[in-house]
Amino acid sequence: MICYFLIIYLIYIQTVNTVLQELFHMNNNGWKIVGNKNVTDAVFRPYSLNGLMSHYIIGDDKVINVDSKRKDDSNLWYFSKQFPTNFSLKNSSIFSFTMSSFSGDFKNPNSPLSALIRVTNNVTNELIIFPVNHLIKKYNGSIQEFVVPMVHTLWLNGLNYTQIGVNHFKNVLQNVKQIDILGDWTRGNETMGLDNVLIG
Repeated sequence: MICYFLIIYLIYIQTVNTVLQELFHMNNNGWKIVGNKNVTDAVFRPYSLNGLMSHYIIGDDKVINVDSKRKDDSNLWYFSKQFPTNFSLKNSSIFSFTMSSFSGDFKNPNSPLSALIRVTNNVTNELIIFPVNHLIKKYNGSIQEFVVPMVHTLWLNGLNYTQIGVNHFKNVLQNVKQIDILGDWTRGNETMGLDNVLIG
């Protein structure tokens, strides 16, 4: 499985036409933090981290509302980007980004069923998700590049967490209103950085 994802990524970086590229050279490029008490602007940081993140955005946890049964944080926050009408990801093959934690206890994570990526349709508001438990390895909060194939068999219906067909997948991607990338990895407070968002 690891080799499969690696081969896809190597082909991607050599041949793909980039649909979205967010490198945050000068500012936050309109990214928000959603899922906290209020929607806020992601904070721009013009610094470099080990050469892997250079000029990035950060967000942190403002609300910890623990579910009494599951002990998970029931209010998850996300890095979020909205798009104008007719923004299509239909022909994309890879969704990648770099992330790092600045604080947080990653030995106490939220549910692996949490959505790592959410994509919302602009017309129907239908939601598709790539769940955390579809990652190849568990995230420990260190600087890491995430590479997610845009393959319908790896994504789920965001309403009921069921498998989706290729037509459903393409229809949602045809006209995208919003993408969200998980920041709320743990059951407590965390501060996360995001950089190098590429979709193509």
